[in-house]
Amino acid sequence: MSEKATKITGTAIALLIIGIIIGAVIGYFVAPKGVPIEEYNKLKAEVEKLKAELEAAKAPKEITIVAWTIGPDEPSVYRFENLKIAADMLNKMLEAVGANVRVKVDGFFWTQSWGDYKKRFLLAMKAGKGPDIYLSGHEDVPTHAEAGYIIPLDDYIKEYWDVIYYDIFPTLWDSCKYKGKIWAIPQDTEARPIYFRKDVLRKLGWSEAEIEALPEKVRRGEFTLEDLLKVAKEAKEKGLVKWGLVHRATKGWDYIQFYLAYGGRLYDPNTGKMIFTKSAWLKWCKFFERAVKEGVVNPNQLGGDWKTLFHEPAVRGEALFISGGTWHKAEWIKKYGITEEYFWENFGFMLHPAGEPGKKPVTLSHPLVYMITSQCKYPKVAFVLITLASLPSINANHAVNSAHLAISRSEVSDSKYTKDKFLADVAYMLEYTTFIPMHPKWGEYNDAIYRALSAIESGTMSAEEAFQQLLADVQALGDAVIIEE
Repeated sequence: MSEKATKITGTAIALLIIGIIIGAVIGYFVAPKGVPIEEYNKLKAEVEKLKAELEAAKAPKEITIVAWTIGPDEPSVYRFENLKIAADMLNKMLEAVGANVRVKVDGFFWTQSWGDYKKRFLLAMKAGKGPDIYLSGHEDVPTHAEAGYIIPLDDYIKEYWDVIYYDIFPTLWDSCKYKGKIWAIPQDTEARPIYFRKDVLRKLGWSEAEIEALPEKVRRGEFTLEDLLKVAKEAKEKGLVKWGLVHRATKGWDYIQFYLAYGGRLYDPNTGKMIFTKSAWLKWCKFFERAVKEGVVNPNQLGGDWKTLFHEPAVRGEALFISGGTWHKAEWIKKYGITEEYFWENFGFMLHPAGEPGKKPVTLSHPLVYMITSQCKYPKVAFVLITLASLPSINANHAVNSAHLAISRSEVSDSKYTKDKFLADVAYMLEYTTFIPMHPKWGEYNDAIYRALSAIESGTMSAEEAFQQLLADVQALGDAVIIEE
């Protein structure tokens, strides 16, 4: 908020903020006098109800809501900062309705490993010292719901539906549902493109027209993983790059896209079971075996060092194809010294190509979500903070700063968002996306995938051996997985 705005007091500031909030919800920004009175009264009534509930609960004059959030990429800091902005907005509204209660946000933004972050949460919850708001990947919803660590939010969402939640993209709600209830609020989503170095393709003799046409060729299925390997191998053999393809350096989801590209499936929403498509997993194993043998992929790619194994090859032009995420563009600019101009001159981006002719190109989205823990003393306050942080004009801070995609229709038309060419250009990828299974045993399935890929790339197992081991590991999960040909 500007210095000028902070000097406005009482009802004036409340009216201004409420006007902005409602303007954002309905897709335009207007002065309070332009706000429909029914919309104004609706939000004012909600704040007055909150005031009454807090007074009835004999709440202290200052309520501290502890929020744990994670990047781990540093540009995603607004996952935490937006909650602090929301607290400031809420306090102005509470002041306007005469409430003596004020809200403070405490907690942190985590930039270290996902594993350590999640372990810290589990230990804290078991010790009765968990946060009020916990941000994590949507795949954690089933396990935390089963453990009783988080609360369902259906009633709160219904109460505030007309404020913002009606406008969130419907597919994102699917990533928050488990056993018929909604346990979380979408914080962001993203796509995982394959970046490619235009400067390397130029050195291979590609024309500017051919380079610019590549994403559309991938989209139409005219450039497959077979073509990608061929071009990557050529660049490596001519000494233009150290590696033809780099992917994530630690356990995660990104390399699963290559399985999806061969027609594999992960989840059956009708039965709630995970799926193992044997033919696609075998092709996936053979793809990475060939990629390593032909020198396209580093046999030590899964070494855990993101800087040397992923980021530096990408920004230095030492890799031709980079299987990454939309957020990496922001990270490269903010942390690795490249400029916007350099990015657009030397980087292109496309879907992960179809595995073979007749298949479809793919990407994978991993929505991060806000959850409210069962240890939260004031869940309604925590929910209102999340609601305000989810407003288009506020969430857009995060989207633009970190190169993540919008969660709502109105956010797409927010002025900050529409000015970002990259976000506009990757938006189509959501038409080709899928999500990680919402299943308590997904972590075990994914562990098996990581073990198989590690064995293939390190050369300790052949593709056939790794496939058989992967199949056996997944079959051990029993009825949780459907095995299909």
